[in-house]
Amino acid sequence: MIMLSPEIQGITFKRILNIVVASDNNTPNTVEFRGDTLHSKLNLISNSCDIGSKVSLQQIRSEKKVRVVVEAPASIANLGPGFDVLAMAIDSFKDIVELVAKLGSGKIVVKVEGFKVPEGKENVAYGVIREAINKYGLDGIDFYVKIIKGVPPALGLGSSGATSAATAYALSLALNLGLDGKELIKLAGSGEAMVAGLPHYDNVSASILGGVVLIDPESIEVLKIEPKKTFWIAIVSPDIPRSPKKTYLARKILPSNVDIRTVTKQLASIGKVIHALCMGDLELLGRAISSDYIIEPARAKLIPNYWELKKIALENGALGFNIAGAGPSVFSIYYTKEDAIRVGNLMINHLKELGIYARLHIARISKYGVRCVG
Repeated sequence: MIMLSPEIQGITFKRILNIVVASDNNTPNTVEFRGDTLHSKLNLISNSCDIGSKVSLQQIRSEKKVRVVVEAPASIANLGPGFDVLAMAIDSFKDIVELVAKLGSGKIVVKVEGFKVPEGKENVAYGVIREAINKYGLDGIDFYVKIIKGVPPALGLGSSGATSAATAYALSLALNLGLDGKELIKLAGSGEAMVAGLPHYDNVSASILGGVVLIDPESIEVLKIEPKKTFWIAIVSPDIPRSPKKTYLARKILPSNVDIRTVTKQLASIGKVIHALCMGDLELLGRAISSDYIIEPARAKLIPNYWELKKIALENGALGFNIAGAGPSVFSIYYTKEDAIRVGNLMINHLKELGIYARLHIARISKYGVRCVG
């Protein structure tokens, strides 16, 4: 059983990176790319949750329960060539998780409102809580979770990642675990393992931190990249049959062996994405996002008329185009909202001609990650 501190401290992600960044006192801390400048000492989570300064098991005993409400944004992973290492939070959808903890027998109850996803043991929130109980010795506590599901599931928009991120952060706040960034991301990743077959951290990192993130999936080291220029995102989501294990299946079809020359081209594309974000070169960003030599060719076959959609987008004003996460949604980027709507509707109409209904969502990068809202 862990010892719970009587005082709650804001989570500041001070151990995400094992590097030393020059700052006013030369101490290692979290870093962020802001254009072409590297900044340290950034508090990456906005915490507006006032649940008191004495949250502990003693409080649960005296007040019967502790309740927190947390929201987390949707996300798009990979950004073209950056499979499992790049992702961006988007502002068009969010999940809200209400978590209540009280003394009991270790019960976990998960209910869902909004978009229909599994409840109870089949929900990723259950997996996150079960992992926390095992890892942090949280025996003798009942957990009641209500998820207001605002991120549509199985579309490639980080739906499971948003729920997992919000649940992990809610747990840390409610029980005053004081988890740092790496611990929080790893805990959220245990929820992703339920739908993908193994933990992956790109979507949850974006949902936790907000903005654009670059993550090392082995060490769970994260860099947050703040684009020097903003852009608009058109997301087209075709309504096609999807398996409950869509992410697992989309990973299963990926090649197990890749030619070294292909890897070299892929690495160059990833480098261009990062450079373009930091320098504000949106044309370079678009070309780099569109240049995926490994994942896109394998997954394109899962999306109806994918290559024609890409051609329509790029020939009519899109700066870049690729698959959103594991799909079947596709995303493209633009200078203006008007262009995003115009070209997005061209793709929608193209799919309609094929007898496929699709939805268009317009988004921007979310500046915020997980936030306590009650």
